[in-house]
Formats: sequence, structure tokens, C-alpha cells
Amino acid sequence: MGGKAVVGGKERAGVRGNEGGRADGPRTSTRGAWLSIATYMLLSAAKILAGWRAGSRGLVADGLNNLTDVLASVAVLWGIRVAATPADAEHRYGHGRAETVAQIIVGTVMALVGVDVGMGALQAVLAADAAAPEPYAAWIGLGSAVVMTAVAAYNQRLARRTGSTALLAAARDNRSDALVSLGTVAGVAGARQGWRWADPLAGILVALLVVRTAWELISEAAHELLDGFDTGRLSSLRDRVAAVPGVRAVRDLRARQLGHTAAVDVTITVDPGLTVEEAHAVADRVEQVLRADPDIRHVHVHVEPHEP
Repeated sequence: MGGKAVVGGKERAGVRGNEGGRADGPRTSTRGAWLSIATYMLLSAAKILAGWRAGSRGLVADGLNNLTDVLASVAVLWGIRVAATPADAEHRYGHGRAETVAQIIVGTVMALVGVDVGMGALQAVLAADAAAPEPYAAWIGLGSAVVMTAVAAYNQRLARRTGSTALLAAARDNRSDALVSLGTVAGVAGARQGWRWADPLAGILVALLVVRTAWELISEAAHELLDGFDTGRLSSLRDRVAAVPGVRAVRDLRARQLGHTAAVDVTITVDPGLTVEEAHAVADRVEQVLRADPDIRHVHVHVEPHEP
């Protein structure tokens, strides 16, 4: 998408837009999504089988929850791939918000998992006569927590490198699943010691943490879909534009987040004695300053004569 400078009410085309982002972003991000899918499938099978043989309902439930995480990871993969699709006639700003939609899906799945874990914890209170699981169930849960923590760290590192909001949401989902597994470990250990309250208490605490993280993900995504933008970053962009030679004032500056990239619309004033070419040159410099930010993909500059 090319940027535009609007001088004297007329659009001047030909000013290059910033393609933004990182060149290897989509390919790198999909590696993280595929890693999550493969890990969840393997852990789910291991937990369900081990939980069934060890008599640990918590481990079986954890494995079933991982199956839902496979769906969330598929949504992340979809979001990353669609977001990388070039702009078309119906989506002139591109498809970056597909990652935002994926983030909402991940948050929704996490919320459902959190509620399910919490309900399971309450049911455990009613099943006070349940037999203690075999000790190896705790080791399976602990190993799962270690693996998911490593996957979360890997995906978070990739998300920071590529700027993928969907992959960052996946990393937070990975971390919450590690907490769920630790809750399972605590429940098994407590049951082995005869502490019937340990399992439900751990489950309730983990459920609250998962639901809170889910709420944060959904809230952040909704903020973006409603064109919310960080005010501190807006102020920083305004200061950069105001410092461009030839800019007399920044009359208006707006921005919207499009997944991991942003679109910026700015109105500046220049000396009314400038020619159209000179005013356009000022607008060109403003675009260059904004396009220096790799996360800004679309820039639109409107120029007006300065009035004291």
C-alpha cells in the first residue's frame, strides 16, 4: 500500500508506503504455532493415557483441555497466515487484524478451559472418597509443565522478534497451561498425603489465573478492534512529526493498530508561502520519519497552510 501526501486538498500519489513488519515474520511465527499444535497433541495423548492408568481425574482433565488448546493453536496459525495476505480491493489496509481475531479465539478457549478446571475442582470437593492417584501422575504433570514453559518462552521470543500479536497470545496460553499442569501436580501430591483439600484448592487458584489471562487477551483484542491506540505512543509520534523541518504545527494525528502493524493519519501545517512542490517535500519528510518505524505500515499525510 502506498502512502499519500495531500497538499491543498488534492492527493499527490507516488509517495511510497511502508510495508512494515519483519520480512521473515509470517514464516517464523508459523513455526511457533506448529510447535504448539504438535506439543499439545503429544501431551494430550500422554496425559489422558497416564491419567487413566494412574487413576488421576485431574490429569485426564488436563489432557482433554490440551485438546481444546490444539483448536486455539490452529486459530493462531490461521490468524498468522491470513494476516500475511496482501491487501486487496476489499481490504485496503491489509488483513493484519486476523491476528486480533485469533487472539479473541485463544482468549475464549482459555476462558472455557478455566471454567472447566474450576468446575472440576468443585466436583473434587464432592468426591472426598476418591482414591489417591499413582505417584507417576505427578511426574507426568510436572514434565508437562516444564515442556509448556519452554514452549511459552520460545513462542514469546518469536512473538517479540516478529511482532505477532497472535503468537504472543499463544505464548500466554502456553504459560497458563503450564500452571494448569502444576495445579494437577499439587492435587496429586496432596491426595497422596491425605490432604483432600489440596486438589480442589490448587484447581480453583489455577482456574482463576487462567480466566484472568483470558480476560486480558480478549480485552486487549477488543480495544484494538475498536481502534484504540496507546496514548503514549501517539504522543511520541506527534513529537517526531513536529520535529520535521518545515512542519509549523501538527494539527491532528490518529493511529490504529492492524495486528502487529499500525496505520497513521496526520495533518500538518506549513508556511503558506511554500509552493505545492515544497509543501509536498515536507510531507515526504514526515512520511519518511514515520516509516522509519518498522511497525508502521500505512501513512497518510494531509498538508494545510499554517494560520497563526
